[in-house]
Amino acid sequence: MTFGVHPLDTTTAPVLSHEHKEIGLFARAEIPDLFTPDGYKRSIETWFDHPRRP
Repeated sequence: MTFGVHPLDTTTAPVLSHEHKEIGLFARAEIPDLFTPDGYKRSIETWFDHPRRP
């Protein structure tokens, strides 16, 4: 499962949960270079394209 968020506080860094090994913020242009399966990349692209995304 993938999901996208818009942080309410842009001055605080994201927090990594115990369930994951890494966390990061990236721009749309960086999606092709992410080290993740293509299905996740397509899901992220879909999120960026969503019409109700600000």
